[in-house]
Amino acid sequence: MPKVARTKRSKVSIYLEEFPNETFRSDGQVLYCQSCDKSVSIDQRGQVIQHINTSKHRGNKDRKLIFQQNFISTSSASTNSKSVFNDDLCRALIRSDIPLFKLKNVAFKNFMEKYTGHKIPDESTLRKNYVGGVYEETISKIQNIIGDGPIWVGVDETTDADGRYIANVIVGKLSTEPSKPFLLCCEELDKCNHKTVCQLFNNAMGVLWPNGIKHNNVLLLLTDAAPYMCKAGKVLDTFYPRIIHLTCLVHGFHRIAETIRFQFSEVDSLISNVKKIFLKAPSRIQTFKDMYPDLTLPPEPIITRWGTWLSAVLYYSNNFEKIRNVVLNLDPEAAIAIKKTVELIDSKNLQNNLAFISTNFGFLVDTISKLETSKMPLTESLEIVDNAIKQLERVPGEIGVLTNSKLKNVLEKNTGFNTVMSIRDILLNKTPNNNNSEIEYTPKEIMCMKYAPVTSVDVERSFSRYKAMLRPNRRHFTFENFKLYVVSNCFPHEDYDESE
Repeated sequence: MPKVARTKRSKVSIYLEEFPNETFRSDGQVLYCQSCDKSVSIDQRGQVIQHINTSKHRGNKDRKLIFQQNFISTSSASTNSKSVFNDDLCRALIRSDIPLFKLKNVAFKNFMEKYTGHKIPDESTLRKNYVGGVYEETISKIQNIIGDGPIWVGVDETTDADGRYIANVIVGKLSTEPSKPFLLCCEELDKCNHKTVCQLFNNAMGVLWPNGIKHNNVLLLLTDAAPYMCKAGKVLDTFYPRIIHLTCLVHGFHRIAETIRFQFSEVDSLISNVKKIFLKAPSRIQTFKDMYPDLTLPPEPIITRWGTWLSAVLYYSNNFEKIRNVVLNLDPEAAIAIKKTVELIDSKNLQNNLAFISTNFGFLVDTISKLETSKMPLTESLEIVDNAIKQLERVPGEIGVLTNSKLKNVLEKNTGFNTVMSIRDILLNKTPNNNNSEIEYTPKEIMCMKYAPVTSVDVERSFSRYKAMLRPNRRHFTFENFKLYVVSNCFPHEDYDESE
């Protein structure tokens, strides 16, 4: 007798019985895989087996199983204990910088409840009961990674959008392998002076080592060259006998760039006025793009941001004729900035100054950019500094004398510079050039300085994160809660590897 073709219902029934451990379900006509969220062809048995053996299916099945186990464990937990789901949700929102008030959004809340199977808590529940726990967990992880050290510490201060004096403390482990820095403290200062900075530093060390501060294990302090920071460094040297206070070397080069800017008022005026010409002026921007579609708009340097003014000088030097053509194509009566630029643009002295600055100081842009790189060995970073110093010493004329005088002044005030240079020489198996710099560190301590930073760029980056988080719709955040949020957010990803 000829074979009778099986119906779809019978085929589905057979496969459900044959593969009871798979996440298949059916309406009698279609075999549906719940793990992969798709239907599976039932024409041939081999197609079903092929689907079961795919890595995608196995991965989806494992995730489904883990989800079910977590759901059971969290559902069976005591109502008096904290919810694991709520804790994970709070951590995910903070680390992703998603405001907790987003949980009030009905669409988002319904989506989360539908696909997680959990009731989504109110934002106040997370803020009151879980944010503190995420912060404590973050501090605990930092303590475990840092251990007994030795460490380097970066301290800096800024003023936020609400006019508060905010100080951040960054800490990193010194070792023969590169390591990531961590934001340890974010505090509001009543006043910004050496006393408050010293108090902040000691409090931060107390957070890192709650069972007793290890004063001899703090080897490097990085700050800017503000007078109160220098004074704080001298005070801390009394309590932390092994500490080297190094002021940020990139900040030092930035101060030299500022000296250059003050000497070339015409160039500074050109950059400032062209910036104003295209600020919130879509019609002028369109004119610029129509004339030179492949040329980027003129940079908008920020005086306090390292190297941006010199970057602007390089831009104008390389594109002077194009910028001139655009400006002359604009109506000088439309804006004072255009009128001033037209008066400047044909000055031969201006063009000569642009060429002089670019030729003799343009390298500082690249120097600053390189020094901002993370995880750079001390020998490499100080080689970059050495090369920059040599190039500055070769600058001719009165400007060269002025910048070299400024350079000398910056380095003389940097009390830790000679010490780290001597450590660099030891790491390179050279005799330290500075005989006046006595190295009183053990071989192990010198080894640990292999990846010591020479800039405070990590603190500056933490301020960037801080300002990005302090958005206008977060101004009602109390600072006590906000600082917990900031420290937790700045911690690296959960998969952070200490060897990285």
